[in-house]
Amino acid sequence: MSRQGFWVTDSELEEERFIYYDELETEHLQSFIKPIGGFVFDANLYMMKTLPPTPFYIENWLPKMGKALIYAPAKSGKSYLCLQIAHAIGHGLPLLGMQTTAGKVLYLQFELGESVLQHRMLESGVDYDNVFVGTTFAMKLDMKAGQAMLDRVMEDLEPDVLILDPKYKAIMGDENEATEMRPICDHLDELIEKYQCSVLLIDHSGKDISKHSRGSSIWEDWVDSYIQMNRVSKKGEPLRVELEPIFLRHSGLPLESIKAELSPKDFQFHVVSSAPTVKEAVSDWLASAEEPLSPADLIAAGLGSASPVYKALKELEDEGTITKEGKKYSWVERD
Repeated sequence: MSRQGFWVTDSELEEERFIYYDELETEHLQSFIKPIGGFVFDANLYMMKTLPPTPFYIENWLPKMGKALIYAPAKSGKSYLCLQIAHAIGHGLPLLGMQTTAGKVLYLQFELGESVLQHRMLESGVDYDNVFVGTTFAMKLDMKAGQAMLDRVMEDLEPDVLILDPKYKAIMGDENEATEMRPICDHLDELIEKYQCSVLLIDHSGKDISKHSRGSSIWEDWVDSYIQMNRVSKKGEPLRVELEPIFLRHSGLPLESIKAELSPKDFQFHVVSSAPTVKEAVSDWLASAEEPLSPADLIAAGLGSASPVYKALKELEDEGTITKEGKKYSWVERD
């Protein structure tokens, strides 16, 4: 790289001398790196520009000033995952084994009513510092009025991360038509540039998840990260999912997908090395319970449907691991 700089006049020696940019202190150098036309830089100076040290809000998944899309079939826990993501970024806490960078999060929900969203947040038992939530069925981002609604909130909050859940509910027109989806992409690009924020879109997959998310392929082309979330648990089992990036523009693909289970205790996903059986789930739940529980309690907690839960209780009782008193079961403490 050729060395660049500028001429200055030394007031003491009354002579001009040349100063190279790379000889300046970093903080002083930044004042000389001025954009041309608002966004263009001299290439050599651009390489000396100080940028944020951590380029991701979610390690490898969500770049700063980037775009990511997570798609999954219905009833896969997408909204629970959104709240978990918002909480993790709001606090700068790890997410499913990935590092996050703390930032202000705006989570907009287009499918759940206020009471349902609030109930899910209360279920988690965590605080949501640095997180702002809103639920609306009226914001359509392919309409000027809907874009104006979003603009007002963005102007007031200036979030670092914007989460939109789910994408298809914020669309009035034909989601399969690229020409109708392009204005939404363009508007979100404008917001990213104006507020230096990142955007995370959540969406449903089509009936065949191998064909990726529903609607126009323009979204797959637009985002930096395209992530599939697939439900792998069977009916009656605790909710388990597999998260697998289809492509990551700014990172290599991981060797393995993330396998996680939604805990009925805090309603957050936790990484699991292998899927626990209903018997293991029942055993763990009773071992940590503070009082005896009935089969109905265990079923309501999402550990399994009636038949697998009763079978698990019978096997654990025969093994002497639990004891039954009336209609309730307790963990047997061992010396």
